[in-house]
Amino acid sequence: MSRRKYYNRTNTPTQRKSLVLAGDKRKSNRFGKQPDIVDTRGSSKMEIDYFHFYESLYRKEVTDWQKARIMRYDPFNPITYPIQQLYKDSMLDNHLQGAIENRILRVTNKEAVLKDPEGVIDTKRSLFVQKRWFRHVTRKAMESKFYGYSMCFINNFTAGSINKIIDIPRENVIPEKGLILKEAHNPSGEAIPYVAFPNFLIYIQLLPEAVGILERVAPMTIYKRHSWASWDEFEQIFGVPIRIARTMINSEKHKNELQSWLETMGTASYGIFDKQVDIEIKENQKSDSFNVFLQKINVINREMSKGIVGQTMTMDDGSSQSQAEVHQQTYQEITDADIMDFQDWATDDFLPVMRNLGYDIPDGYYLELQEKAVIKPKDKIKIDAELLRAGYNLKPKYIEDTYDVELDEDNPKSEVRQDPANESLSFFD
Repeated sequence: MSRRKYYNRTNTPTQRKSLVLAGDKRKSNRFGKQPDIVDTRGSSKMEIDYFHFYESLYRKEVTDWQKARIMRYDPFNPITYPIQQLYKDSMLDNHLQGAIENRILRVTNKEAVLKDPEGVIDTKRSLFVQKRWFRHVTRKAMESKFYGYSMCFINNFTAGSINKIIDIPRENVIPEKGLILKEAHNPSGEAIPYVAFPNFLIYIQLLPEAVGILERVAPMTIYKRHSWASWDEFEQIFGVPIRIARTMINSEKHKNELQSWLETMGTASYGIFDKQVDIEIKENQKSDSFNVFLQKINVINREMSKGIVGQTMTMDDGSSQSQAEVHQQTYQEITDADIMDFQDWATDDFLPVMRNLGYDIPDGYYLELQEKAVIKPKDKIKIDAELLRAGYNLKPKYIEDTYDVELDEDNPKSEVRQDPANESLSFFD
């Protein structure tokens, strides 16, 4: 029985991802209590690792999934490390990764705006959340639906401006106890109570249970991997015919030369036997034997699609328009629920954090995700023409930026020439 190996990611500089103990105490309490941790990734400073993180790279099996669930649901001493490692292993499946990424992008690609209590968009304050770091928070919030939860650390900020947010490994977080462990596999060791630092350690959980959708999807990726391995073995045995060489010369030199010839002829199986040895190859008479593995893989893909996006036809080929419309409607219902879940969390939990960090966001404001407005150039010209007819003047810079043209600085506008087709040809004019 082979031993399972755990690879320490904190030993190599290129793979080091850790938060470390800060060298000095933070003195200002203006923005609330701050944890004594800083990010030193990419720095040459030698400090003590705080969060020890070990990446397990061995092949996961169904028994690992069962053991991970037992440890995760322990009512007295829950450990999240094994199941989170299992989730990462399952995300190596392309179909599953594509389904989850598709669902996340349908939320992160929306534009975040802040609205006042009357529902009017505050364009100026909406710029607070139209930042790269906020899109990262949106992604982590959506990931919490699949992994169970996410944890972010506001690492760099000034009053009214968050500059950088980094992730804390889920393996080190115990939601039931409100702790971040120093050693992911040691729940009784040193830990930080993240509830004591609500303005800097941002815990995100959009679903009622902190386990995640991947709990029921992860074992399917294991079964799928088994089918791929069996199909590969089937191909090696039955895909390429075996080559048999028979000889009456029993000298070792002759057999070695014969073996060398067979090795250089290709990758198919071969054998060297005496003339009295008889080898019989049982070939499969059915030409579609591979369908046993293919159909199982296809069924698993469909089951994963149903578990993540609620249907199959938006990810697979071959469906009628009416069926596709029904499946698309189902998918849209899931997207709408994702958007509302994130909006509720951002308004109720994250906007108060932003206020505490100096953002000018009045009480009663709420966050909303909406489709990005895209206006075609020909429609934009009609709108601008109506504004001009109404007596409004447009700045030259606006015209240059909107229509990608350059205006003459000395004479930006000349006398309007009348279209010859519209000129009057009457002799009485």
